[in-house]
Amino acid sequence: MRVRESFRIRGLVQGVGFRPTVWNTARRLKLAGDVYNDSEGVVVNVEGEDASVASFARELRRDVARDAPLARIDALVSLGFSAPTGATDFEITASRESAARTTVTPDAATCAKCASEIFTKTNRRWRYAFTNCTHCGPRHTITRHIPYDRAQTSMAVFPMCPACRAEYENPADRRFHAQPNACPVCGPKLTLTDNKGNVIAGDAIAGTLKVILTGGIAAVKGLGGFHLVCDARNSRAVTRLRERKGRSEKPLAVMCANTESASELVRLSAAGVKALTSVARPIVLAPKTEAADRLLAPGVAGGFSEVGVMLPYTPVHLLLFHEYLGQPETDLAFENRTVDLTLVMTSANPGGEPLVTGNEEAYGRLVGIADVFLLHNRDIVVRCDDSVVRDTENGIQTVRRARGYTPLALPFPADAADSILATGPFLKNTACITRGKEAFVTEHIGDTDNESTCRALAGSVKHFLNILEVTPGAVACDLHPDFYSTHLAEDYAQRLGIPLIPVQHHHAHAAAVMGEHGVTNDAWALVADGVGYGTDGTAWGGELLHVHTNGTFDRIGHLETMALPGFDKAAREPRRMGAVMCLKAGRGEVIETLWPAFTGQPVRELIKSPRLSGRTTSLGRLFDAAAAVLGLVEVMHDEAYAAMRLESEAVNAQGRVQPHGWTVSDDNVLSFTPLFAELIDRRLAGDNTGQCAADFEATVAAGLSDWVSRVVPAGETVCLAGGSFLNRVLAESVPRRLREHGLTVYMPQSLPPGDGAVSYGEALVAAQILKYREMNHVSGSSCAD
Repeated sequence: MRVRESFRIRGLVQGVGFRPTVWNTARRLKLAGDVYNDSEGVVVNVEGEDASVASFARELRRDVARDAPLARIDALVSLGFSAPTGATDFEITASRESAARTTVTPDAATCAKCASEIFTKTNRRWRYAFTNCTHCGPRHTITRHIPYDRAQTSMAVFPMCPACRAEYENPADRRFHAQPNACPVCGPKLTLTDNKGNVIAGDAIAGTLKVILTGGIAAVKGLGGFHLVCDARNSRAVTRLRERKGRSEKPLAVMCANTESASELVRLSAAGVKALTSVARPIVLAPKTEAADRLLAPGVAGGFSEVGVMLPYTPVHLLLFHEYLGQPETDLAFENRTVDLTLVMTSANPGGEPLVTGNEEAYGRLVGIADVFLLHNRDIVVRCDDSVVRDTENGIQTVRRARGYTPLALPFPADAADSILATGPFLKNTACITRGKEAFVTEHIGDTDNESTCRALAGSVKHFLNILEVTPGAVACDLHPDFYSTHLAEDYAQRLGIPLIPVQHHHAHAAAVMGEHGVTNDAWALVADGVGYGTDGTAWGGELLHVHTNGTFDRIGHLETMALPGFDKAAREPRRMGAVMCLKAGRGEVIETLWPAFTGQPVRELIKSPRLSGRTTSLGRLFDAAAAVLGLVEVMHDEAYAAMRLESEAVNAQGRVQPHGWTVSDDNVLSFTPLFAELIDRRLAGDNTGQCAADFEATVAAGLSDWVSRVVPAGETVCLAGGSFLNRVLAESVPRRLREHGLTVYMPQSLPPGDGAVSYGEALVAAQILKYREMNHVSGSSCAD
């Protein structure tokens, strides 16, 4: 019997090769009908024998999982049956109302089929550096406007040749409607130049590799910006790169040819391998192997317990390894064997400024760093750094959300009538824009402590509002009045005449975790990070909150207040925080012994003066103090370096909890002063530094867990957030201890524990406040506390 059934499909189903997959499934089942995009996703009408129609949904799910790696079906619902029309063919028809809800998908790593073509000498795309298809290649970083089609991207200046056009128009071809489709005849091209802009003759890939293998530094233009690249096994090259870039402390990420090669350097779990090989291709932070320090130059990640590894995700990356192997003619010849070429692949953003994206910009900003420039003539529209994740006991933890993930929507469990723009914090900034039940967090912007990063934030906000086709009805920002992000929010509020809602930093951290996990009831939150502006005007950073779904919170407890000598200087000089804890522990007489630089300096008066020292409850500053007390770091140039060194020092020791290392007062103030008294004595006695560091971390984890367990009744929900939960011991031990106490524990997953999640939390709190005002007929625009 012939029947006709219609289906509504929601999920990641537009611009990812979904309709061609539907077309292939329907034709294989000998079904007629059509498929089209609309404002909610995709609609499919199928007509044919009842058995074939009945199997369509099951077969489609299987085919999508196999043939459309970028697609995701969230819901596939029957819309019912109707009378057969007598259709004889299955067609992909024009979109209906699609512009109202469309967006752009993330960039995706080169797929195996495209890589195979690149390495096959008889293929017309042999060694072509811009090979892509519907399942891979640039998306977000080349798109200027929506709807997403070639005319709205930086590929518009490259008209397709007849062969590419035929692929683009054929539903049976995997390049059907692949907007960046190109080949050597009609697409972008590579050029290699010296640092004066003079073109270097010959094969650009071969020339670049030659420079790298002889100890040089190459600036390589990629998807979302430039990388600085050198041989990770060449100590002189790595040292030169650090000196020229001015990156003296934090470890450098490396690119390996394949999983086998990466496994020589890091120990990966099954989840880590899955992340490493995913279409997002993030940098994966994982524990080093015993061989890592022997294989890598000391300047890559010497002194650290982890190293970040990633795999090639563009044809250019693949071609560098292909060239190194002598241009083998077999498909992905190096996928199943170890390749000893390892490349430092670090973002080209000198001085902490935004990533370099333009060719002329590269000559201006990187000329003193790079020896050669591997360029191409396709514009980068959206600056987008590499994403970073961490392989942990609890699964994959997001550290930086950018290329490969942005601009994927996150669920937004709030009833907001209008779109909300949230402009984020000061450090590790992102912005967030909501649209209905979706939230779109921008790519990682960075620290807004310079003019160019501030411009990048403003530009990213403008771009997202454009591609999402929304005008915000409210704007949220950090409670701190002096941040650039706050001023940007104020400007939008004034120009558009919309409410401005400042949100306390740690409240936003907690809300982000609640939103990501769909927590719609009141919850408790332990938020631990560097500093955030508190409602009392001081620098908070170790907070126990009770968060309400009406946009308010109660501060239930906090870490013991410490001096912040010299305010921001304390964040750059851990020895200042070490001196604070020496005085608190009654060991002030050892300050000059531990840090001779303080000899003759009135450091005690500085600490005691409210005018010269702020006050903070920051757990991050407590980690800085421990690193200083143990002699690991006195002064740092990269944020969080002291905490990273402390963690790396502790990795080879079994942490022992010091049972009397903390106290909790009747008003829920947690103090680790007793722990510091012991650390100082052990340092003076010459105890093993690694064991001391491990004991510190274990004791802090136990103290935090005990503190929360005393306050929060069993059966309640606790959210853990803040940059301190990037510490492996805290991230693994605290949730385990709290679950043993009978608590339900949530931690960030899709968003970072650190400040990259704050804008999402700001947006959610703003939506809650607006809903509360609407229900209670309240006006105003202040932060609830």
